[in-house]
Amino acid sequence: MSGEILLRIGIGLFAVAAPCAAIVSRRSVFVLLPVAALLMIIGSLLLPGAANLVLRNARAALMRPLVILTVVLLIWSGLSFVWTPFPALATERYLRTTGTVLITLAAIGCLPTRGKPIWHNMLPVGVLAAALATIAFVLLTQKPPQTEADVGDTLWRAVAGLVALVWPAMMTLATRGRIALAGLLWLCVAAAALLVGATIALTALLAGGAVFCAAYAASERVAKILGAAMAALLLSSPVLILAIDPLAARLDPEGPFGQLHVWAEIVRSEGLKLITGHGFDTAVRASTAGLLPAGAPRGMLFEIWYELGLMGIGVFAILMWCAFKSAAQMGRATGAFLMAGVATVLAVSIAGISISQLWWTTQLAGVALAFAVALRTQARETTRAPTLNQRPVLKI
Repeated sequence: MSGEILLRIGIGLFAVAAPCAAIVSRRSVFVLLPVAALLMIIGSLLLPGAANLVLRNARAALMRPLVILTVVLLIWSGLSFVWTPFPALATERYLRTTGTVLITLAAIGCLPTRGKPIWHNMLPVGVLAAALATIAFVLLTQKPPQTEADVGDTLWRAVAGLVALVWPAMMTLATRGRIALAGLLWLCVAAAALLVGATIALTALLAGGAVFCAAYAASERVAKILGAAMAALLLSSPVLILAIDPLAARLDPEGPFGQLHVWAEIVRSEGLKLITGHGFDTAVRASTAGLLPAGAPRGMLFEIWYELGLMGIGVFAILMWCAFKSAAQMGRATGAFLMAGVATVLAVSIAGISISQLWWTTQLAGVALAFAVALRTQARETTRAPTLNQRPVLKI
C-alpha cells in the first residue's frame, strides 16, 4: 500500500470517522485518533523526500516556543509524581497523556508541506456529517437536553469536540472561497449543541465566533489582548477568588458561587502547595477520595493550580501567550481561525470540563491535527507552499 493511500486513510479516520463515531461511542476516539496518527506517520514517511522533510521540521520544531513550553510542562507534570498522593494512578494517566501528545506532534511533523486536493473535503464533510447525525439522533429519539452536570453523556462529549473541530474545518472551506458553506457549517454545529443542551459548548462556540470577528479585523492587537488577559487570569486566579469570596459566600451557596467559596477555602489552607501543587491528576481523584471538600470546582483554572501549582500555571500562562502570538503571525484570516479555535477550547475547559480526563486531551490532539492539515491544504491555494518558518496566506 502506497504512502499516499495510508496518509489519506489516516486523515479520513480522524477527520471523518472519529467525529461521527463519537456520537455513539465515547471510547472510539481513544482508538481512532492514535491509529490515524500512526497511519499518517507511516504514510508520510513512505513518500519521496520524507526523511529530509522530517529532519527539517524537527529542527524547526525544537526552536519553537510552543513545543519547548509543552515539553517543559510535561516534565514538570512528571516531577510532580514525587509528592502526588496517587503515584500509581497518576503515572498511568501521565503515560497515556504524554503518548497522545508525542504521537500527535510526530504526525504533524511528518505531514507533507503540500496538501492534496482530497484533504480539503475530509474535515468539513466529517464535521458536517457528525453535526447532522447529532441533530437527527436528537430529533428522532426525542432525547431530552442534557444538563451540564452530565458531561459524561456521549452526545455531550461529541458536541464538545465538534465546536473545536469546526474552526479548522471552516478554514479549509474559506481557503477555497466557500464562505457561505463555512458559515452554514458553523450554524449546523451550533444547532447540534443547542438541541443536545450543551450550554457550555454552545457558549464556547459563540465566544469563538466573537474572537474570530475581532481577530479578523485586528489580528495582532486582539492576539496581544487575549494572550495578556489569559495569562493574567491564569496567574491571578487564587487572588481573584479570595477577592470575590465575601460576595460568593452570600450568593447561591449550592451553585457556581458556592464552588467559588469552596475554592477560596482551599486557597487559604494550601500554603506551599500553591507553589508546587498536589501533583498531576490529583484534582478529580482527591475529590472522589474525599480529600477535597464537597462542591470543589472543576475546570482548567482550578485543576492546573491545584495539581501543578504556581510553577505549572506559570509555564501554561506563557504557553497561552505564545499560542495567541503565533496565531497572529500566521496572517490575518488564518490567525483569526486559529485564535477562534484556541478561544473555544479554553472556554470549554474553563467552564467546567475536567481537563485531566483523557477523552478531552485526545479530542484536543485531534483538533491540533486538524489545524495542521488545514494549514497544509492552503499550500495549493497560494503561490508558495508554507513551511514551519513561513506565513501561510489565506484570502477571504
